Amino acid sequence: MAGKTALERTHAPGLLVASVIFIVLGAYGLVFSVLYDLTLVPLIALSVVAVLAGVGVLFERRFGLWISLLLFPLAMVMALSTLFYSVTVSGWSANIPEALFEASLILYAIGLVVSLLLVIDKRGQLK
Repeated sequence: MAGKTALERTHAPGLLVASVIFIVLGAYGLVFSVLYDLTLVPLIALSVVAVLAGVGVLFERRFGLWISLLLFPLAMVMALSTLFYSVTVSGWSANIPEALFEASLILYAIGLVVSLLLVIDKRGQLK
């Protein structure tokens, strides 16, 4: 196996933070799908792609950057359109569960922006 390198976890704090955010966002989407409705196939697909992006960034692979760039607009539209629908139907924070759901969507969108910016900033370190 000459010429192949072992997978090593990143030592760059920015990439480590971005990978953790992507993996957490993916896990959130998968857990939400399992708890709420397993027919949410687009959410499940985006969640799996987010986990793949997190793993790619964690191991400093270039495909992590490309998956992140592909994931960002799709996941942002999903989060913001869901937030818009929730607010349109019931208003802001009609009750505690809805307030928590709306807050989670806002944090989801912020996490997407932060992780994408971190990956773009450290793209030179990806192999």
